[in-house]
Amino acid sequence: MNRRWLQLCAFLSCAALGPIGCDGGGGHTDGGTDGNSGGECGQAYCAASQTCVQDAVCVSTPTSAAQACVEDEHNVFTCQGAADLSCHNATACAADADCPSDHAGVRLACRQGVCGIPAPAGPATVTYRGCVDAFGIGDVTDGMRVALYRADQDPTGSSSWDMLTTRDEAGCEYWGAFEFTGVPTNTPLILKTYDPQGGFITTYKYNLILWADLAADEGGTAVFDTRASAVSDPRTGLITTLHPWRGYAISQPTFNVILLAVGISSLPAGQGGIAGTLRDCQYRELQHARCGVWQEPGVLTYFTNAENPRPERGRAATNVNGIYAAIGLPVGQHTVACLGQNAAGEQVLIGTQRLEVFAGAVSILNLDWAPGL
Repeated sequence: MNRRWLQLCAFLSCAALGPIGCDGGGGHTDGGTDGNSGGECGQAYCAASQTCVQDAVCVSTPTSAAQACVEDEHNVFTCQGAADLSCHNATACAADADCPSDHAGVRLACRQGVCGIPAPAGPATVTYRGCVDAFGIGDVTDGMRVALYRADQDPTGSSSWDMLTTRDEAGCEYWGAFEFTGVPTNTPLILKTYDPQGGFITTYKYNLILWADLAADEGGTAVFDTRASAVSDPRTGLITTLHPWRGYAISQPTFNVILLAVGISSLPAGQGGIAGTLRDCQYRELQHARCGVWQEPGVLTYFTNAENPRPERGRAATNVNGIYAAIGLPVGQHTVACLGQNAAGEQVLIGTQRLEVFAGAVSILNLDWAPGL
């Protein structure tokens, strides 16, 4: 069994942590690995440089304020100053009245101490269209497969939404496109990409929710089209894209390069990984945020800011692209939590979620606005 992370709910009082929280079991030690006295964090202990999140996950405490960064057409990121973390609550909510409102004046919903998006009005189902983007080494993604599941379904099983990607050179950078009809809105989903030919590893994209108020009407048909480059977002009042709702593919050569970059020649049988991108409340990538996983991975890493990002072993927080990864996790259920420091110096929970890790695969978890369904 992997040794769980040893970290301590320190520097901050548990009352101030709110949704971050801790159970305050002071006086214990963490096994002597760093000489710090520890506090219990669920089934683990936290080291003095780290924070206990919701009595379950230990996360290295951010030491710099989170910055918001955007990517231009040349794949160059520029940071624009302090990140907008206003859609996250630094202290636990007890009721909806404790939560902030979005740009449209809609109050966020309190769910287990965390403020999140309540189900907006709109169509109950949509036609879900999109591209499959490739991470890292540029690869063509048409001819692979995409399947969609409700979050309470087993994504390794069969699905009524399962298709071979088609070629769309005009609308999709990596050419692979898909379309599913009758997909429920305001519902947690899992989007799987896989390749029976073995050119791509399997990915499972969690925290995928097609918000009803982002759907467009096309001749009486409600459509959620992630190829759209200009969508009015009611939560921020900004014109944005639906690119974060696209499919995600990692080629086998890219995955091999990532493993070698973190010192793993090949992933052992029965292990997989978790990776994703952190964004602020204006959908800009987050720099200086940190993540943790309930059970210790072989490697927790953040990435370079190159056009084809690679793990940067010495980096302790997200780079300008907001990417994190936990590699070498045993198959089964895991909990991820990520923290950012706001401009006032408070530790803010960017998000936390329980998800499944599958052998030889990567589970994708991107975090921005929390759901409040």
